[in-house]
Amino acid sequence: METEKTVASHVAARVRDGASKQAITEELHAVGWSDDEIDAAYAEALVASGVPVPTSETRGGLSRRASTLDIVVNFFSFILLGIVSTALGTLYFKVIDKFFPDPLAYSSYWYNYNNDAVHYAIAALIIGYPAYYFVVRFWFKRFREDTGKVESKLTKWLTYLVLLIASVTIIGDLIAILFTFLQGEISARFFLKALTVLVISGAVFGFYFLERRKVQYKQDIPRRTFKLFGYALTILVLLGIVLGFIAAGSPGVARDRAFDERRAQDLNNIVRCISTYSREFYRLPATLDELQGTTLTSRCATYRDPKTGAPYEYRIITEPVFTSEADLQATARYELCATFAFERSVDDRRTYYPAGEKWSVHDAGRDCDEEELSVMRSLPLPVRANP
Repeated sequence: METEKTVASHVAARVRDGASKQAITEELHAVGWSDDEIDAAYAEALVASGVPVPTSETRGGLSRRASTLDIVVNFFSFILLGIVSTALGTLYFKVIDKFFPDPLAYSSYWYNYNNDAVHYAIAALIIGYPAYYFVVRFWFKRFREDTGKVESKLTKWLTYLVLLIASVTIIGDLIAILFTFLQGEISARFFLKALTVLVISGAVFGFYFLERRKVQYKQDIPRRTFKLFGYALTILVLLGIVLGFIAAGSPGVARDRAFDERRAQDLNNIVRCISTYSREFYRLPATLDELQGTTLTSRCATYRDPKTGAPYEYRIITEPVFTSEADLQATARYELCATFAFERSVDDRRTYYPAGEKWSVHDAGRDCDEEELSVMRSLPLPVRANP
Protein backbone atom coordinates (compact mmCIF):
# COMPACT_ATOMS: atom_id res chain seq x y z
CA MET A 1 0.00 0.00 0.00
CA GLU A 2 2.90 2.30 0.87
CA THR A 3 4.46 1.51 -2.47
CA GLU A 4 1.28 2.45 -4.36
CA LYS A 5 1.09 5.77 -2.54
CA THR A 6 4.69 6.39 -3.47
CA VAL A 7 3.95 5.65 -7.13
CA ALA A 8 0.83 7.88 -7.07
CA SER A 9 2.85 10.69 -5.44
CA HIS A 10 5.56 10.27 -8.06
CA VAL A 11 2.99 10.40 -10.90
CA ALA A 12 1.28 13.44 -9.33
CA ALA A 13 4.64 15.23 -9.11
CA ARG A 14 5.41 14.40 -12.74
CA VAL A 15 1.96 15.67 -13.82
CA ARG A 16 2.59 18.94 -11.97
CA ASP A 17 5.90 19.20 -13.79
CA GLY A 18 4.05 19.01 -17.13
CA ALA A 19 5.13 15.51 -18.16
CA SER A 20 2.84 13.67 -20.59
CA LYS A 21 1.17 10.38 -19.74
CA GLN A 22 3.26 8.63 -22.38
CA ALA A 23 6.50 9.84 -20.80
CA ILE A 24 5.34 8.80 -17.32
CA THR A 25 4.28 5.38 -18.63
CA GLU A 26 7.64 4.77 -20.30
CA GLU A 27 9.48 5.67 -17.09
CA LEU A 28 7.40 3.29 -14.97
CA HIS A 29 7.57 0.53 -17.58
CA ALA A 30 11.34 0.77 -17.46
CA VAL A 31 11.41 -0.13 -13.77
CA GLY A 32 8.84 -2.93 -14.07
CA TRP A 33 5.40 -1.44 -13.38
CA SER A 34 2.47 -2.96 -15.34
CA ASP A 35 -0.09 -1.05 -17.38
CA ASP A 36 -2.88 -1.60 -14.85
CA GLU A 37 -0.73 -0.34 -11.99
CA ILE A 38 0.36 2.68 -13.99
CA ASP A 39 -3.25 3.52 -15.01
CA ALA A 40 -4.44 3.23 -11.40
CA ALA A 41 -1.63 5.45 -10.16
CA TYR A 42 -2.25 7.97 -12.95
CA ALA A 43 -5.99 8.14 -12.15
CA GLU A 44 -5.23 8.58 -8.43
CA ALA A 45 -2.80 11.35 -9.24
CA LEU A 46 -5.40 13.16 -11.37
CA VAL A 47 -8.01 12.90 -8.61
CA ALA A 48 -5.48 14.27 -6.12
CA SER A 49 -4.79 17.19 -8.43
CA GLY A 50 -8.49 18.15 -8.46
CA VAL A 51 -9.90 16.42 -11.55
CA PRO A 52 -13.64 15.74 -10.83
CA VAL A 53 -14.85 12.15 -10.65
CA PRO A 54 -18.13 11.45 -12.53
CA THR A 55 -21.18 10.43 -10.52
CA SER A 56 -24.69 9.38 -11.50
CA GLU A 57 -25.87 12.95 -10.84
CA THR A 58 -23.22 14.72 -12.87
CA ARG A 59 -23.08 12.13 -15.69
CA GLY A 60 -26.65 12.95 -16.86
CA GLY A 61 -25.77 16.58 -17.52
CA LEU A 62 -22.78 15.81 -19.72
CA SER A 63 -23.13 15.88 -23.50
CA ARG A 64 -22.32 12.75 -25.46
CA ARG A 65 -22.36 12.21 -29.19
CA ALA A 66 -24.88 9.87 -30.73
CA SER A 67 -23.56 6.42 -31.54
CA THR A 68 -23.46 4.73 -34.93
CA LEU A 69 -26.58 2.83 -33.91
CA ASP A 70 -28.46 6.11 -33.44
CA ILE A 71 -27.43 7.31 -36.90
CA VAL A 72 -28.48 4.05 -38.55
CA VAL A 73 -31.81 4.03 -36.69
CA ASN A 74 -32.53 7.61 -37.73
CA PHE A 75 -31.63 6.97 -41.36
CA PHE A 76 -33.73 3.78 -41.40
CA SER A 77 -36.70 5.67 -39.97
CA PHE A 78 -36.57 8.15 -42.86
CA ILE A 79 -36.51 5.31 -45.39
CA LEU A 80 -39.59 3.83 -43.71
CA LEU A 81 -41.20 7.29 -43.64
CA GLY A 82 -40.80 7.52 -47.43
CA ILE A 83 -42.34 4.07 -47.90
CA VAL A 84 -45.28 4.77 -45.59
CA SER A 85 -46.09 8.26 -46.88
CA THR A 86 -45.86 7.16 -50.54
CA ALA A 87 -47.99 4.07 -49.96
CA LEU A 88 -50.57 6.06 -47.97
CA GLY A 89 -50.84 8.73 -50.66
CA THR A 90 -51.09 6.14 -53.45
CA LEU A 91 -53.75 4.20 -51.56
CA TYR A 92 -55.98 7.21 -50.95
CA PHE A 93 -55.50 8.46 -54.54
CA LYS A 94 -56.63 5.11 -55.95
CA VAL A 95 -59.60 4.95 -53.58
CA ILE A 96 -60.63 8.45 -54.64
CA ASP A 97 -60.29 7.45 -58.32
CA LYS A 98 -62.58 4.49 -57.68
CA PHE A 99 -65.38 6.29 -55.83
CA PHE A 100 -65.10 9.69 -57.55
CA PRO A 101 -64.50 8.87 -61.23
CA ASP A 102 -63.68 11.64 -63.68
CA PRO A 103 -65.15 11.22 -67.22
CA LEU A 104 -62.21 13.08 -68.71
CA ALA A 105 -59.76 10.75 -67.01
CA TYR A 106 -61.62 7.68 -68.24
CA SER A 107 -61.46 8.93 -71.82
CA SER A 108 -57.70 9.15 -71.69
CA TYR A 109 -55.71 6.25 -73.10
CA TRP A 110 -53.28 6.47 -70.21
CA TYR A 111 -55.92 6.18 -67.45
CA ASN A 112 -55.97 2.86 -65.67
CA TYR A 113 -57.44 2.11 -62.27
CA ASN A 114 -55.03 -0.58 -61.23
CA ASN A 115 -56.02 -2.84 -58.36
CA ASP A 116 -52.41 -4.02 -58.19
CA ALA A 117 -51.36 -0.56 -57.01
CA VAL A 118 -53.95 -0.66 -54.22
CA HIS A 119 -52.84 -4.08 -53.03
CA TYR A 120 -49.17 -3.10 -53.18
CA ALA A 121 -49.88 0.05 -51.13
CA ILE A 122 -51.77 -2.02 -48.55
CA ALA A 123 -48.88 -4.49 -48.31
CA ALA A 124 -46.39 -1.62 -47.90
CA LEU A 125 -48.44 -0.13 -45.07
CA ILE A 126 -48.99 -3.44 -43.28
CA ILE A 127 -45.23 -4.09 -43.26
CA GLY A 128 -43.78 -0.57 -43.25
CA TYR A 129 -45.99 1.29 -40.77
CA PRO A 130 -45.42 -0.96 -37.70
CA ALA A 131 -41.69 -0.95 -38.45
CA TYR A 132 -41.68 2.86 -38.67
CA TYR A 133 -43.70 3.16 -35.47
CA PHE A 134 -41.31 1.03 -33.41
CA VAL A 135 -38.17 2.57 -34.92
CA VAL A 136 -39.37 6.08 -34.00
CA ARG A 137 -40.23 4.92 -30.48
CA PHE A 138 -36.74 3.46 -30.15
CA TRP A 139 -35.26 6.78 -31.37
CA PHE A 140 -37.13 8.79 -28.73
CA LYS A 141 -36.31 6.24 -26.04
CA ARG A 142 -32.58 6.63 -26.69
CA PHE A 143 -32.73 10.37 -26.00
CA ARG A 144 -35.29 10.11 -23.19
CA GLU A 145 -33.18 7.69 -21.18
CA ASP A 146 -29.95 9.60 -21.80
CA THR A 147 -30.70 13.31 -21.55
CA GLY A 148 -27.09 14.19 -22.17
CA LYS A 149 -26.98 12.56 -25.60
CA VAL A 150 -26.32 14.90 -28.54
CA GLU A 151 -27.28 13.74 -32.04
CA SER A 152 -24.91 13.87 -34.99
CA LYS A 153 -24.87 16.51 -37.70
CA LEU A 154 -26.02 13.93 -40.26
CA THR A 155 -29.26 13.17 -38.42
CA LYS A 156 -29.91 16.90 -38.00
CA TRP A 157 -29.45 17.53 -41.71
CA LEU A 158 -31.68 14.61 -42.64
CA THR A 159 -34.44 15.80 -40.33
CA TYR A 160 -34.30 19.37 -41.62
CA LEU A 161 -34.34 18.01 -45.18
CA VAL A 162 -37.57 16.17 -44.37
CA LEU A 163 -39.01 19.37 -42.90
CA LEU A 164 -38.03 21.26 -46.04
CA ILE A 165 -39.64 18.71 -48.35
CA ALA A 166 -42.82 18.65 -46.25
CA SER A 167 -43.09 22.46 -46.14
CA VAL A 168 -42.52 22.81 -49.90
CA THR A 169 -45.16 20.14 -50.52
CA ILE A 170 -47.66 22.00 -48.32
CA ILE A 171 -47.05 25.32 -50.10
CA GLY A 172 -47.25 23.70 -53.54
CA ASP A 173 -50.46 21.90 -52.63
CA LEU A 174 -52.10 25.08 -51.36
CA ILE A 175 -51.07 26.94 -54.52
CA ALA A 176 -52.55 24.16 -56.68
CA ILE A 177 -55.83 24.24 -54.73
CA LEU A 178 -56.16 28.01 -55.03
CA PHE A 179 -55.21 28.04 -58.71
CA THR A 180 -57.72 25.31 -59.56
CA PHE A 181 -60.42 27.12 -57.59
CA LEU A 182 -59.74 30.38 -59.44
CA GLN A 183 -59.97 28.48 -62.74
CA GLY A 184 -63.40 27.26 -61.73
CA GLU A 185 -62.42 23.60 -62.23
CA ILE A 186 -62.38 22.37 -58.64
CA SER A 187 -64.24 19.11 -58.03
CA ALA A 188 -64.74 16.71 -55.15
CA ARG A 189 -62.17 14.37 -56.70
CA PHE A 190 -59.49 17.06 -56.94
CA PHE A 191 -60.31 18.50 -53.52
CA LEU A 192 -59.99 15.10 -51.82
CA LYS A 193 -56.64 14.40 -53.50
CA ALA A 194 -55.34 17.83 -52.52
CA LEU A 195 -56.60 17.26 -48.96
CA THR A 196 -54.77 13.90 -48.88
CA VAL A 197 -51.47 15.53 -49.83
CA LEU A 198 -52.05 18.34 -47.33
CA VAL A 199 -52.84 15.98 -44.44
CA ILE A 200 -49.85 13.69 -45.06
CA SER A 201 -47.32 16.48 -45.57
CA GLY A 202 -48.79 18.49 -42.68
CA ALA A 203 -48.57 15.51 -40.34
CA VAL A 204 -44.93 14.90 -41.31
CA PHE A 205 -44.03 18.56 -40.84
CA GLY A 206 -45.83 18.86 -37.49
CA PHE A 207 -44.35 15.66 -36.08
CA TYR A 208 -40.75 16.45 -36.97
CA PHE A 209 -41.11 20.07 -35.92
CA LEU A 210 -41.99 18.85 -32.41
CA GLU A 211 -39.27 16.19 -32.66
CA ARG A 212 -36.66 18.92 -33.22
CA ARG A 213 -37.84 20.80 -30.17
CA LYS A 214 -37.71 17.63 -28.09
CA VAL A 215 -34.46 16.03 -29.29
CA GLN A 216 -32.32 18.94 -30.43
CA TYR A 217 -33.45 21.81 -28.22
CA LYS A 218 -34.35 19.68 -25.16
CA GLN A 219 -37.72 21.35 -24.68
CA ASP A 220 -40.32 19.69 -22.53
CA ILE A 221 -42.81 18.31 -25.08
CA PRO A 222 -45.36 16.04 -23.33
CA ARG A 223 -45.29 12.42 -24.43
CA ARG A 224 -49.07 12.64 -24.81
CA THR A 225 -48.56 14.97 -27.79
CA PHE A 226 -46.52 12.39 -29.69
CA LYS A 227 -48.97 9.66 -28.70
CA LEU A 228 -51.79 11.69 -30.27
CA PHE A 229 -49.78 11.87 -33.49
CA GLY A 230 -49.35 8.09 -33.35
CA TYR A 231 -53.05 7.47 -32.75
CA ALA A 232 -54.10 9.81 -35.57
CA LEU A 233 -51.67 8.26 -38.05
CA THR A 234 -52.72 4.74 -37.05
CA ILE A 235 -56.37 5.61 -37.66
CA LEU A 236 -55.46 7.14 -41.03
CA VAL A 237 -53.55 4.00 -42.07
CA LEU A 238 -56.26 1.59 -40.89
CA LEU A 239 -58.98 3.62 -42.62
CA GLY A 240 -56.98 3.61 -45.85
CA ILE A 241 -56.48 -0.18 -45.66
CA VAL A 242 -60.20 -0.76 -45.12
CA LEU A 243 -61.16 1.55 -48.01
CA GLY A 244 -58.52 -0.12 -50.17
CA PHE A 245 -60.03 -3.56 -49.59
CA ILE A 246 -63.49 -2.15 -50.36
CA ALA A 247 -62.25 -0.59 -53.59
CA ALA A 248 -59.99 -3.37 -54.86
CA GLY A 249 -61.48 -6.38 -53.11
CA SER A 250 -60.14 -9.01 -50.77
CA PRO A 251 -57.34 -11.43 -51.76
CA GLY A 252 -60.00 -13.92 -52.86
CA VAL A 253 -61.66 -11.32 -55.06
CA ALA A 254 -58.28 -10.34 -56.50
CA ARG A 255 -57.60 -13.99 -57.38
CA ASP A 256 -60.96 -14.32 -59.13
CA ARG A 257 -60.25 -11.14 -61.09
CA ALA A 258 -56.90 -12.61 -62.13
CA PHE A 259 -58.74 -15.72 -63.36
CA ASP A 260 -61.03 -13.46 -65.41
CA GLU A 261 -57.99 -11.74 -66.90
CA ARG A 262 -56.59 -15.12 -67.91
CA ARG A 263 -59.92 -16.23 -69.43
CA ALA A 264 -60.13 -13.05 -71.52
CA GLN A 265 -56.57 -13.50 -72.78
CA ASP A 266 -57.21 -17.17 -73.63
CA LEU A 267 -60.36 -16.39 -75.61
CA ASN A 268 -58.69 -13.59 -77.53
CA ASN A 269 -55.84 -15.96 -78.39
CA ILE A 270 -58.32 -18.64 -79.50
CA VAL A 271 -59.97 -16.12 -81.85
CA ARG A 272 -56.61 -15.44 -83.47
CA CYS A 273 -55.81 -19.14 -83.71
CA ILE A 274 -59.14 -19.93 -85.41
CA SER A 275 -58.47 -17.17 -87.91
CA THR A 276 -55.02 -18.64 -88.63
CA TYR A 277 -56.51 -22.14 -88.96
CA SER A 278 -59.14 -20.94 -91.46
CA ARG A 279 -56.48 -19.33 -93.64
CA GLU A 280 -54.58 -22.61 -93.82
CA PHE A 281 -57.46 -25.08 -94.24
CA TYR A 282 -60.20 -22.77 -95.70
CA ARG A 283 -62.69 -23.85 -93.03
CA LEU A 284 -63.42 -23.64 -89.32
CA PRO A 285 -62.14 -26.31 -86.92
CA ALA A 286 -64.88 -28.75 -85.90
CA THR A 287 -63.62 -28.59 -82.30
CA LEU A 288 -60.92 -26.66 -80.51
CA ASP A 289 -58.89 -29.87 -80.33
CA GLU A 290 -58.45 -29.69 -84.12
CA LEU A 291 -56.27 -26.64 -83.62
CA GLN A 292 -53.48 -29.10 -82.86
CA GLY A 293 -53.34 -29.86 -86.57
CA THR A 294 -51.00 -26.98 -87.30
CA THR A 295 -47.89 -25.71 -85.59
CA LEU A 296 -49.14 -22.12 -85.50
CA THR A 297 -52.36 -22.95 -83.63
CA SER A 298 -51.49 -26.02 -81.55
CA ARG A 299 -51.00 -24.00 -78.37
CA CYS A 300 -54.65 -22.85 -78.44
CA ALA A 301 -55.88 -26.45 -78.16
CA THR A 302 -54.42 -26.58 -74.64
CA TYR A 303 -56.32 -23.55 -73.31
CA ARG A 304 -58.65 -24.41 -70.43
CA ASP A 305 -60.48 -22.46 -67.77
CA PRO A 306 -57.68 -21.59 -65.30
CA LYS A 307 -59.84 -22.29 -62.24
CA THR A 308 -61.96 -25.30 -63.21
CA GLY A 309 -59.80 -26.81 -65.96
CA ALA A 310 -62.85 -27.22 -68.20
CA PRO A 311 -62.46 -26.49 -71.96
CA TYR A 312 -63.96 -23.30 -73.32
CA GLU A 313 -67.24 -23.67 -75.19
CA TYR A 314 -67.01 -23.51 -78.98
CA ARG A 315 -69.84 -23.85 -81.50
CA ILE A 316 -69.91 -23.34 -85.27
CA ILE A 317 -72.82 -21.21 -86.46
CA THR A 318 -72.05 -20.89 -90.17
CA GLU A 319 -69.40 -22.72 -92.13
CA PRO A 320 -67.70 -20.89 -95.03
CA VAL A 321 -69.34 -21.91 -98.30
CA PHE A 322 -67.67 -21.38 -101.66
CA THR A 323 -70.43 -21.57 -104.33
CA SER A 324 -68.11 -21.68 -107.30
CA GLU A 325 -64.49 -22.10 -108.26
CA ALA A 326 -64.29 -18.37 -108.76
CA ASP A 327 -65.21 -17.59 -105.15
CA LEU A 328 -62.17 -16.49 -103.18
CA GLN A 329 -63.95 -15.40 -100.00
CA ALA A 330 -66.72 -16.74 -97.79
CA THR A 331 -68.10 -15.69 -94.42
CA ALA A 332 -68.00 -17.93 -91.37
CA ARG A 333 -69.49 -17.43 -87.92
CA TYR A 334 -68.88 -19.22 -84.64
CA GLU A 335 -69.51 -18.74 -80.93
CA LEU A 336 -67.18 -18.83 -77.92
CA CYS A 337 -68.38 -18.99 -74.32
CA ALA A 338 -66.75 -18.77 -70.89
CA THR A 339 -67.88 -18.28 -67.30
CA PHE A 340 -66.54 -15.14 -65.61
CA ALA A 341 -66.58 -14.23 -61.93
CA PHE A 342 -67.08 -10.47 -62.43
CA GLU A 343 -68.37 -8.03 -64.99
CA ARG A 344 -65.85 -5.86 -66.81
CA SER A 345 -67.03 -2.69 -68.51
CA VAL A 346 -65.26 -0.46 -71.00
CA ASP A 347 -64.14 1.89 -68.23
CA ASP A 348 -62.67 -0.97 -66.18
CA ARG A 349 -60.59 -2.66 -68.84
CA ARG A 350 -56.86 -2.34 -68.79
CA THR A 351 -55.14 -0.15 -71.30
CA TYR A 352 -53.02 -2.95 -72.78
CA TYR A 353 -56.09 -4.48 -74.44
CA PRO A 354 -56.40 -3.47 -78.11
CA ALA A 355 -59.73 -1.82 -78.89
CA GLY A 356 -60.78 -4.65 -81.24
CA GLU A 357 -60.55 -7.45 -78.70
CA LYS A 358 -64.13 -8.11 -77.60
CA TRP A 359 -63.28 -10.19 -74.57
CA SER A 360 -61.72 -7.20 -72.81
CA VAL A 361 -65.37 -6.44 -71.92
CA HIS A 362 -67.61 -9.20 -70.56
CA ASP A 363 -70.50 -9.92 -68.20
CA ALA A 364 -70.44 -11.85 -64.96
CA GLY A 365 -71.39 -15.53 -65.24
CA ARG A 366 -71.64 -17.41 -68.52
CA ASP A 367 -70.97 -15.00 -71.36
CA CYS A 368 -70.94 -15.86 -75.07
CA ASP A 369 -69.81 -13.86 -78.05
CA GLU A 370 -70.25 -14.47 -81.75
CA GLU A 371 -67.27 -14.01 -84.00
CA GLU A 372 -67.39 -13.46 -87.74
CA LEU A 373 -64.49 -13.84 -90.10
CA SER A 374 -63.84 -13.94 -93.84
CA VAL A 375 -62.23 -17.15 -95.01
CA MET A 376 -60.00 -16.57 -98.02
CA ARG A 377 -59.33 -19.31 -100.56
CA SER A 378 -56.28 -19.18 -102.77
CA LEU A 379 -56.33 -20.41 -106.38
CA PRO A 380 -53.33 -22.05 -108.10
CA LEU A 381 -51.15 -19.61 -110.03
CA PRO A 382 -51.27 -19.86 -113.84
CA VAL A 383 -48.30 -21.63 -115.45
CA ARG A 384 -46.12 -19.29 -117.47
CA ALA A 385 -45.37 -20.35 -121.06
CA ASN A 386 -41.77 -21.23 -121.83
CA PRO A 387 -40.43 -18.58 -124.19
